[in-house]
Amino acid sequence: MRFWLTLATAGMAVAGANAMGAARLTAQETPDELTGCYDLTVGPWVVETYYDELRPHFHGEFPEWFRLPPRIEFAGPHDQRPSETRIAFPESDSAAFRHYLSRMTGARMEGDSLRLGFSTGYTGVIAIVGRSGDGWVGNARSFIDVVPHQVHTRPVAMSQVECESPLPVPADESHPLARVVELEGGQAITLGEPLPEQLETVALPLFEWTWPSSLAPGELMTPRNAVGVVGRTRGLFGTTDVIHVHTDPDGLVYSVRLLYVDSEALETLEERLRGQYGAPGTRSGVQDVQIYRSPNTSLWLRPSPAAQAEVLLSDRGR
Repeated sequence: MRFWLTLATAGMAVAGANAMGAARLTAQETPDELTGCYDLTVGPWVVETYYDELRPHFHGEFPEWFRLPPRIEFAGPHDQRPSETRIAFPESDSAAFRHYLSRMTGARMEGDSLRLGFSTGYTGVIAIVGRSGDGWVGNARSFIDVVPHQVHTRPVAMSQVECESPLPVPADESHPLARVVELEGGQAITLGEPLPEQLETVALPLFEWTWPSSLAPGELMTPRNAVGVVGRTRGLFGTTDVIHVHTDPDGLVYSVRLLYVDSEALETLEERLRGQYGAPGTRSGVQDVQIYRSPNTSLWLRPSPAAQAEVLLSDRGR
């Protein structure tokens, strides 16, 4: 029962998506008139509604749970939903999308808009698109059978193609956040990988690493498996020689903390990150923090009590 309530809620949430350039469809249009094959082009996922935890509950499985096929085919009336058209995937690519249940995946007209639903039975994607020239454009949103849940959205466009034409590049290629901190000398620290053995490390004193729920803001701590790296950054994250790295129990880099003593560092980093990733998000209860998130990466920028500015780059996939 909870799934159906969630699905209905998700449907209502996306029903108001813009139908750009929508042209009024005739009242005689019925599900079996949705025919042919369409290629899907998508933009990057962004968080529309945050689940108020440091990590999302679906972690690194996000790309697999909410993938969109590069091509769909409208394959006649739905055998279990009379008001819908069945959505099929090209045979050569169907294996990647078998987690979507055919009985819960379909398309239907809603006024001027076309609603596409892809469901596994507990997670999925709902896209609402409107007419734009010879194709369709709109937005897709994720849903999951957990309340509350974090909602991601992405732009999507559909263009009609010959069903026999070669498949396009997979639609679900979003633009991830940087997961590498470059160092002078050509070395790099990469989330999800071991810290390079050639890097010199030092023990860290107490510092404010983050704000777990058990600690008050400003309380000092030293997390396990955290070290300082001797070196100097370059590239996207500017220049600093205060580099703290936190590894997980398997020795893989989980987060990188950079501290900047330059009085203009915060403003410079704000401008640089906005130019690279657009406007940041925020988090309730945390002042002055700017947050960028992708399905597997979190990037925080904020003023630091220990310096002028702080960057915290974290792996959300584990």
